[in-house]
Amino acid sequence: MVLAALTHTRRKEPQAIAFNAVLLILAALVAWGRFGPYSF
Repeated sequence: MVLAALTHTRRKEPQAIAFNAVLLILAALVAWGRFGPYSF
């Protein structure tokens, strides 16, 4: 995700950077839900 954001930064695509940030947050939430302290 970080490399994708860097690529979009070089291409000057701010909407794509924001979309990558949202996907990163969602992926982190899913990982925390699966492997975190309250995993099921």
